Amino acid sequence: MTESTHRTTARILDILELVAEHPTGITLADISRRLDIPKSSLHPLVTTLSARRYLSYNHREEQYYAGESLFVYGNKFINNVDILEQIRGVLLSVNQKINETLYFGVLSGLDVLYLVKMDLFSQFRVMSNPGNKLPAYSTGYGKALLSQYSPEQIERLYPEGTLKPITEHTIKTVAELNSQLSEIRRTGFSYEKGESTDGIQCVATSIDVDGVILAGMSIAVPEFRYSSEREALFKELLLDAKVQIRRIISEHRNHWIYSGELL
Repeated sequence: MTESTHRTTARILDILELVAEHPTGITLADISRRLDIPKSSLHPLVTTLSARRYLSYNHREEQYYAGESLFVYGNKFINNVDILEQIRGVLLSVNQKINETLYFGVLSGLDVLYLVKMDLFSQFRVMSNPGNKLPAYSTGYGKALLSQYSPEQIERLYPEGTLKPITEHTIKTVAELNSQLSEIRRTGFSYEKGESTDGIQCVATSIDVDGVILAGMSIAVPEFRYSSEREALFKELLLDAKVQIRRIISEHRNHWIYSGELL
């Protein structure tokens, strides 16, 4: 492939990612400015993407939106071999027992990517939805996923030594993160106390298959509904769900496409 082809491919991906980050729409001028692409070069790209329905263009507002093809092919990813549908069933069973929200997801770079949210029987709804991303260090199951890396590896992943706050409660340093990860390795459980969403506490665990951590799950609870007694119940239910989900992934291991290596 030529250098020009690589550049064009990168531009197309940059356009899709930028538009996806603006659900209320974005103009051609804003795309051009943000990506530093001349309008003369940008216009044929967005025109083709719109024709293939990866983008949707509103002529009245003169704005671009994510198109239906992203939804269609994104759902093919989500519904791969019914793995996630089976996992939803496991989470639904837990959700029915405790009336709290459960999450299941994986690492995507240094973020967590939410793949499943189960809140059908939840009394209180929390904000994160499938497809959303948050810094792994700010979430319960994100920290569980990071626990697979040594302190030295974590320092390489976060070389600046400080962590961008999501809320006022987000842990602030890599040293503090490593301290928590050490405890997670010892106990098998991780926690979040309003670090990604104010007023929400989580207890979480990772899911390993053949000794490799592939995913994580958490129970998210409003602070006023969280207690030591309920935490003990949450842990028991998470461990039972972990066994079931590990079996589901093992049975479809060759089709598991959601996890990637950071190092």
